[in-house]
Amino acid sequence: MAYEAVESLQQSLLLILQRHDHLTTRHVKQRIISIHTKAVVLQLNLKHFPEKETIMEVVNTTEEIIEYLFSPQKLSDCESTDPTIRLLGKLAEEIDSTVGCVVDYCKSNAVSYSPADSDSSSSRSTLKSQVEDLTVATELVVKISNRLRRLAVRIESTAIELVDEDPIDPPSISPLTSKDVVVSFNDNLSDSAAVTSKDVVSVLSILLASLKGKLDLVGRDSLKATKEVELEISEILSERLRFMASRVEWSAPVQDSLQEIYKILWGRRFLTVMDGIWSLTDIRNRTDQLFPDNLNGSRIMLTTRLKNVAAVYEPVHMMHFLDDEQSWRLFQHKVFGDQDCPLELQTVGEKIVKGCGGLPLSIVTVARLLSMIPRTPKLWQQIEANAEQLGSVLSLSYNHLSLHLRKCFLYMAAFPQGYEIRASELIKLWVAEDFLKHQIYRFNSETVEEEAERNLEDLVNASLVLVTSRKIDGKIKRCRLHSMVRDFCVRQAGEEKFLLSVMDYFPTPILRRHFLPQVLQNHHRISVSWHDLHLRDFTHSSCTTSIICFPQRGFRPKGSVENFTSLKVLHVLRKNDHSYWELGQVFGLIDLTYLASNIPDSIVPPAISKPQNLQTLIICRSEVRLPVEIWSLRQLRHLIAFSFCPLLLPEGVTIFLENLQTFSMATNFVCSERMVKVIPSIKKLGICYSRDEFGSVYHLDNLIHLLQLEKLKLEVHSSFVLTLDNHGFPLSLKKLELNGEWISWSRMTIVGSLPNLQVLKLKNYACYGRHWETNNGEFVNLRLLLIDKSNLKCWRTDRSHFPSLLCLMLYRCPYLDEIPKDIANIQALELIEIDDHNHSLLHSAKIIQEEQREVGSDHLKVVVKRS
Repeated sequence: MAYEAVESLQQSLLLILQRHDHLTTRHVKQRIISIHTKAVVLQLNLKHFPEKETIMEVVNTTEEIIEYLFSPQKLSDCESTDPTIRLLGKLAEEIDSTVGCVVDYCKSNAVSYSPADSDSSSSRSTLKSQVEDLTVATELVVKISNRLRRLAVRIESTAIELVDEDPIDPPSISPLTSKDVVVSFNDNLSDSAAVTSKDVVSVLSILLASLKGKLDLVGRDSLKATKEVELEISEILSERLRFMASRVEWSAPVQDSLQEIYKILWGRRFLTVMDGIWSLTDIRNRTDQLFPDNLNGSRIMLTTRLKNVAAVYEPVHMMHFLDDEQSWRLFQHKVFGDQDCPLELQTVGEKIVKGCGGLPLSIVTVARLLSMIPRTPKLWQQIEANAEQLGSVLSLSYNHLSLHLRKCFLYMAAFPQGYEIRASELIKLWVAEDFLKHQIYRFNSETVEEEAERNLEDLVNASLVLVTSRKIDGKIKRCRLHSMVRDFCVRQAGEEKFLLSVMDYFPTPILRRHFLPQVLQNHHRISVSWHDLHLRDFTHSSCTTSIICFPQRGFRPKGSVENFTSLKVLHVLRKNDHSYWELGQVFGLIDLTYLASNIPDSIVPPAISKPQNLQTLIICRSEVRLPVEIWSLRQLRHLIAFSFCPLLLPEGVTIFLENLQTFSMATNFVCSERMVKVIPSIKKLGICYSRDEFGSVYHLDNLIHLLQLEKLKLEVHSSFVLTLDNHGFPLSLKKLELNGEWISWSRMTIVGSLPNLQVLKLKNYACYGRHWETNNGEFVNLRLLLIDKSNLKCWRTDRSHFPSLLCLMLYRCPYLDEIPKDIANIQALELIEIDDHNHSLLHSAKIIQEEQREVGSDHLKVVVKRS
């Protein structure tokens, strides 16, 4: 019965965590999670404790009190959560004491008892000791049970506010013990200006990821105070003053708290920690009013998960994930103190730590659980991070998101564990799902894609999304979710019925076969494997609007969406997969806004004109033949394939695709005046020419009239030498890639004079000739220069010609012996990358690196690319 009682308590606690009334605040939920964690440990140890009836009484009384505290009557009567929080704290303490008694007995029993020696006299004395220990443990548990019963009677007979008449104890500052270990902090922090020996008061902002946690900072200060700040600093002054008043002579009304704090700290050396700051409201003004500059080295530490809050004060110290060694060191100290982990537990321990992903909070949570149960490999294998506790920490960041940002974040649950998400892919999906239509600021001509980029940055700044790579202009290129953040995201998206990750909720094929038809009837968005989507031929749904699909090679490459009549988004994640949808069915979906998939052959049928709301069409195939009806899709924003066959304009029809931003790759593209008018908003254009004949028939001189073009890729697969020597480019161009022979080095002024050009990639003899000499005023904003496969022999330039250059990449340039010496004087340069065949060029790069080091600049890296 004791097992059932503990299980019932856990279920009651979990039900409270799912509530959203005014009583279940974040602080209340934290108390509930604490009690739940202790109940889990109690359940794990229960089978080793003989007196289970006494445990059952404690658990039943605890559940009785909790049910009363959260009953409908108390929900309507209770105006403040403070008494509830205090009572839950008492319950947590009593449960913790119970766990301590049980764990101590179990540990003693595990150490002392040996079946092989059961007949010896030493064994009999050991058994007597165990009986005595059990008696003591049982008596202690009975006392706990009696205290809880008295508490229950008091609660039911008087107001909750009057049960706990003792004043709130002031917070205590505990010294570091053997289990308090500081990792991944001192080395990085020592260089920060805020912790130097200067006397003036300074503020250090520490930017934390949602689960990275805080580590102890201990100094020899006369006064220390810590507090988690949720809203405004003034809300915690009253409690802080009460704590300070216990150490100094002070009595003042709360309304004078600001001045009194200042007076108390005047002349003192102090360390103040403001933990968990979420708002910028008056933060700088309030800290100036509260904390005097006593010129004695006082310090203020501010922790936050938001970059814009951290940036109020410089410097900002970024907390990073722990590496494997640091993670293991933290884990060992928390579980074993100064001792080493036993060999029999090391393998399972390392596996558990690795699953924490370098997150201190996760490691400490697991370590706390493991330290309270018998140390056996079998029991350790049953322990994982407490998802509810970690989820409560993440929910703080999630709850601070605006509604549209929550949608954007939850949508990321669709991507598999460990999947690197391309930002461009994610943004197109967000736009197609219509998450951002109310966030467009038309007055500054910001596109919905640009708004989506800012939203992604907001999620990064909220420490919910990890950036794995950025473009040269600083924009996010790829990102991912940490495994535990993704677990929270998947769970939250499922609970809100926003999106269901089928593989996560139903991990086995049998479960998916049984539940998928029901799931499809209740969820608008699903991520699912190609195989599972076709487990049953009668799978259907008029509710499902979005399918993110993981293809599986070799299984039913043709997919049907005949019974999904409300679909807006169809997305297959892998571009190189051969799975495809039945196009006749797909183009019959009139609400379709997004399609990314392969197709059975290269011909797209005229039926493509039916889904008039189509915004994104991505076809993972080469030589795709589009019908002329494609021009009727007025909402089209992105048209992408490995390559499109020549696309003609319809005769005698006036058309404008004003929303089209991406068209790539277009084969033998004719940039006529009419075409320029049809695609006036194009931002990204990819063109490939494969015919031998080349000339005015393609009208490349009209490229200059594409006034919003930012990215241009030109390829030529032809034996005929093309030329751009007499053509210009639009001044809006930010990225240019030339592949094949296009322009002579002597005419590169055409490219160098582009004022906004940031990225220039020259591939496969894109520039013909042997000599390149740049001129003043050229490449003023160029950040990345790539030359791959070139006959260039002599390159002359000046540092003023590439003032913003960050990255120089030179591959397969066998005749180029050295990099211009003046490149060494470009202060912005961070990377030179050379292939491993040109040793003289590599030597030249090393000389440039050494010259920069001699003048005190150590940020230039020279990297060798292995071919």
